[in-house]
Amino acid sequence: MPFQAVCSLYALIMTFISLIYGYSEFPLLMIGSLFIFLYTLVVKSPYEPLYALIRLTALCGLHYASQLDWSLTLYLLTIAQDYYTYRNRKFRIVLYTAYLNSYIMICMQTSDLLSLQLPVTTVFYILNFICVITISKKIVRLAQSAETLNRELNMLITHDTLTGLWNYEECHKRLSQLLENTKSALLVIIDCTDLKTMNNTKGFQAVDTILKQIADLLNILFSEAEIIARYGGDEFAVAFTYDNKETAVSSVQQYLDYILPNLTGIGVTYGIACYPDDGSTKDDLVLEAEHQLYQRKRDKWLKKEEHLLRTEKLRVVGELASGMAHEIHNPLTTVKGFLQIAKENEYNIRNWYELIMDEIKRMSELTSEFLQFSKPHATQFRIHSLHSCILRVIWLTSAEGTKLGHEVVYQAPAEDAYVLMDEDKIVQMLMNLIKNAYEAMQKKGKVTLRLSRLKEDVVLEVEDTGTGIPQDRVEKIFTPFYTTKETGTGLGLSICHKIVQDHGGTMEVESFPENGTKFIITFPIAEGHPSSLLPLGSGSSS
Repeated sequence: MPFQAVCSLYALIMTFISLIYGYSEFPLLMIGSLFIFLYTLVVKSPYEPLYALIRLTALCGLHYASQLDWSLTLYLLTIAQDYYTYRNRKFRIVLYTAYLNSYIMICMQTSDLLSLQLPVTTVFYILNFICVITISKKIVRLAQSAETLNRELNMLITHDTLTGLWNYEECHKRLSQLLENTKSALLVIIDCTDLKTMNNTKGFQAVDTILKQIADLLNILFSEAEIIARYGGDEFAVAFTYDNKETAVSSVQQYLDYILPNLTGIGVTYGIACYPDDGSTKDDLVLEAEHQLYQRKRDKWLKKEEHLLRTEKLRVVGELASGMAHEIHNPLTTVKGFLQIAKENEYNIRNWYELIMDEIKRMSELTSEFLQFSKPHATQFRIHSLHSCILRVIWLTSAEGTKLGHEVVYQAPAEDAYVLMDEDKIVQMLMNLIKNAYEAMQKKGKVTLRLSRLKEDVVLEVEDTGTGIPQDRVEKIFTPFYTTKETGTGLGLSICHKIVQDHGGTMEVESFPENGTKFIITFPIAEGHPSSLLPLGSGSSS
């Protein structure tokens, strides 16, 4: 401190002058007091109040033995030093009063002139002491402000403002110093793997709170570490010396694999590098730790991708199973309907034998297709009559419609339309739509099919008189697994939509509550094939 240096220098000069000119009658007392005074200035002690009293005593001995009035300046400098050192106001007042009384009493014994002018001189000394105390107070405040600013500036330069840990630059600087002064050290770089996602889900404030919590826990778990730093946005670095490498690494792994994630709920990935085994320099050590961190993050990412792929496969299998059950249910329902009608009316099923066998065959083909899903299914596209497909579907669904009391009306065009198609897929799509229409009509209703020509396209409309679909659900009906039925799979309409897309067509829906639903399907007419090979007569069938 400047006060210590000035006080020491001034005391030495005063003692030297007193000895040279022979002012002192007690040179040994003066020299002894000088050494004690200097010792109390230079050496720090946990018993500072006691040192202050010893310093005052030594100063009084120096003043008395030197016989110089120059001691006043030394008193004032010492007061300034004590004002900076001691923060207790009551102790300051007692100490300053002791300085003033001691100085006046010694001056009264060493100077005759002082005794004659005691009131005036006393007032003079008191004013000197007050001025010095006031000036010292301002100087100390300025010095304290400067220290505070320097400390805050140092914190900004060397520390992370959020966590209070060392920052990236200071971490590297202190790591270099650590490696210069030790024979073995361990560096751990820690990455918080879940915080980036939490920034989007919980916000930055929640993430900042977790970062502070992690910093506090690192200070607790690695209390003996020489370096604990915030290495990056969601990364931390810890460095410490060790005696046994295996024990140190095992301890770090236990902290970071179990304790820290359990306390914070945040998964961490880390890389460990040991000095000098993994690197003989700071840069080599950091590179090795970052490389291990990258490898661990990569392994975790690959496992996560593998898990997602397995989950996707399971989802596809689930869709496959649901679709298979849904599609097999349709031909089973047809066969069941014919058999129930035959039983109730004691019909001979010979007339429907081929129809039943066709449905069983189609069900078998569907089963084979689903069971051999791992092999690409070669869809056979040929030019077929869309009119013939519609007639086939009406025939297949008529038994169920009759049982439910519904009517199917087909408004055929004046000329047939041919489409490049997989006939079974088109039949499957139309049967799904008609069965959905049956389910949508709680009372006896009517399903109307219209086939028309529009330039180079053919338009098929399937309209029912059911309860309709609310507007907020219309856009979702083609989404897989979306259903409003208690026992529905949510795959029927999505399969229909996919079949239409595979045939290069479009599928739209118009629906209003209590006004029924209309599906509008558009297919491109087969190129190079006549579109009117078969006159269709009246154009109506029911």
